[in-house]
Amino acid sequence: MPFSILISGVNGFIATDLALAFLEAGYHVRGTVRTQAKADAWLALPSFVSYAAAGKLECVLVGDIIVDGAFDKALEGMDYFIHTIAQLPDWRSGVTQDYEKTILLPNINGTVSALRSAAKYPQCKKVVTVSSIAAAVDFSIPNHTETITGESWNPRDYEYGQNAPHPLLAYTTSKKLADEAAWDFMKETNPHFALVNMLPCFVYGPAHGHDPFGINNSSNQWLAGVLFRADWNFRTTSGGPVLVDMRDLCTAFVRAIEKDGANGNRFALGPSGVSIFPSDFASIFAKEFPERAHLLPPVPVDLINAPVFTIDSSKTERVLDMKFRSPEETVIDTARWMIENRGEEAWRNVGARY
Repeated sequence: MPFSILISGVNGFIATDLALAFLEAGYHVRGTVRTQAKADAWLALPSFVSYAAAGKLECVLVGDIIVDGAFDKALEGMDYFIHTIAQLPDWRSGVTQDYEKTILLPNINGTVSALRSAAKYPQCKKVVTVSSIAAAVDFSIPNHTETITGESWNPRDYEYGQNAPHPLLAYTTSKKLADEAAWDFMKETNPHFALVNMLPCFVYGPAHGHDPFGINNSSNQWLAGVLFRADWNFRTTSGGPVLVDMRDLCTAFVRAIEKDGANGNRFALGPSGVSIFPSDFASIFAKEFPERAHLLPPVPVDLINAPVFTIDSSKTERVLDMKFRSPEETVIDTARWMIENRGEEAWRNVGARY
């Protein structure tokens, strides 16, 4: 009998590829989505049709994730639970937002809600949460001298998140606070299941969902924008300084579920000791795809990228028995995949970003 796993927000950028990775590893996958229309559209993706037809993949509806018992029904019969859902801010300039109401509380309470539901099912052995490297580092500081690890923590507190000077900083604070709330829950309730925190850096790579090229805001936009748009604006968003390959991320999650040694840990996901930004992609593309060099956007000579930091993921590689790809390999592989799969055509009619 194969193990079964619940993936919340399964139609998301990361969650879609996680679902495929676990299906390929032999798991029965159940995913949560908000509406039946989204479930139908996601199950119709080419990568999933055969799995759904074989009864190895299903979707259930979960609307408001912060209500008590939101995931109760979805978790029936599940051995494992990966919680991926996070509320993102409105990135548009000039938009007034109540960060507490729209970002902090949904992300904190949604995480705790997931754990409370898992605690009701003795069959559920482990919960793995999709956090962010932002939970481990303060993005408001331009340059960091310390190396970031899975044991690092973003020092920002709830009050800062409420009054953050930028939506990104409200979001990064919410990820730290959600992780903190999760570990507090474990200490206070001592549930039967294990908890693992995964802290991915910016995620790039071949993807299998509805938005593989980043048109609707996934992190692949920072690669596709440089590759396909001569008017790309390097000044308005970072997309770095550390990235993780989607393929490595999926490997890490499968290993985190399957290895008992992962239990009770936070893992930084990305290669150690390297820093790279989208402005660095341009020179990589010019060398790797010389026929496209004249189409690439110019990098401003006075550009200052921030924040700058590096991570140490040696513990992740050791415990999960894996090796992260280099940033260059990820960037080149992803670019080639986008070119071969008509990414340029998809980006042709996209308006200017940010």
